[in-house]
Amino acid sequence: MLEALNRGIDEVRMHIEQTIRTLNRLIRVCRDSEDFCGAAARRAVAADLGAVLRHRSDEFGRLGDELQALVLLLGGEPVTSATLAARARHFGFGARLAVLGPDDATIVTAWQSVEREAETRYLAAIDGYLPERIRRTVSLQADRVVGRAERIASLCDEVAMGSPSH
Repeated sequence: MLEALNRGIDEVRMHIEQTIRTLNRLIRVCRDSEDFCGAAARRAVAADLGAVLRHRSDEFGRLGDELQALVLLLGGEPVTSATLAARARHFGFGARLAVLGPDDATIVTAWQSVEREAETRYLAAIDGYLPERIRRTVSLQADRVVGRAERIASLCDEVAMGSPSH
């Protein structure tokens, strides 16, 4: 009987650890996306695009904060910042814009890629194991993330139409 209880405790512990890992992966993508959108907002030529990117950066920040709270409730250590790889990509992106000049079409295309990565991570999390209460939170967040890359595609078209080459 004691052995069965220990197995049950170990199983619960494994599920909690798995949930914390999943949440931390989502936090990383939120922090990476928050960082990118904030940096891209500062480089956007069009004021409207900059405002949308700042809003999106704030939104990713709030999503990450919610997930961090869940990790803490589970007794885990949440990720708190963007990954070094993402920061290096964003630095390279900023350097490219500095050399080639500001270009909203390039920003929107990169932003779409960031949103697709977030969408992929959220869908993978929902497909995996999550306790029901946490699954509800992640699903609500996914609803705010999934499909955004496609809506951004229309921005790509609008920006392209407004570029000097057209």
